[in-house]
Amino acid sequence: MRLGLFLLGAVVALGQQRNFISCPIVRDTKTVPCFLAEYDGELYYLGIQQDITNEFHPPQLKHEVLVEGRVADGPRICGGIPLKPISISVVKEVNLACNTLLPPEPGIDAPPAPRGAGPSSARPNVAASTPRPPLTGRQEFTVLYQFNDDYLEYAGNAVVNAAAAYAKRSGAANVKVSGYRATTVLSNGDRLVEKAGLAEKRAQNIATLLRGLGLSNIVVEWKDGPEPGDGQSDPSRRRVTVVVTP
Repeated sequence: MRLGLFLLGAVVALGQQRNFISCPIVRDTKTVPCFLAEYDGELYYLGIQQDITNEFHPPQLKHEVLVEGRVADGPRICGGIPLKPISISVVKEVNLACNTLLPPEPGIDAPPAPRGAGPSSARPNVAASTPRPPLTGRQEFTVLYQFNDDYLEYAGNAVVNAAAAYAKRSGAANVKVSGYRATTVLSNGDRLVEKAGLAEKRAQNIATLLRGLGLSNIVVEWKDGPEPGDGQSDPSRRRVTVVVTP
């Protein structure tokens, strides 16, 4: 009976958004560590330890983490319900209570990783993807950020490099950089607003990088007020856009 209730609850939860702040939990496995977080009495799977080229960057112990994700289909991973897509933002303030490490357990394994355990950043060779047609005309490139942060991660650097390369190749007449800050709506109804001045800082940082890559015709703007939150697509609003117009 209890198993039936559990399965029913899993079905009801499927597709629901989960936005919450919690301490990350590290579960050791025979391959790589898994990262989990607890909310409302349930464990959620965040990701595994990998190199900087991966989309998921593990949170830090001794810091809370803002988790924004949608309950995904499929079995539990590392003992937690999977969230996909998922956004993880580390809270800057130290919380010494966030220090939970779980030992390996039989039957709880990490999912396959592009690389094995260890610090190596090398990835195995994979089959070449289908070539994409070359970009033409006006193009918009979007750089995303963690909540309340202006740090540019690996994926963001790749976007900036792509924008600069296209601007040079197309002989862009105009490159407009626009910065934004946003609001996040938590599952409990609380609203978190990114700090004032962050939109300008994000935009100016990206403009500086583009100038360093050889662009000069750059217009920089930002929106002082925070973007509204809807509890569904909030991570996409923490951004800088680079619009390249040939």
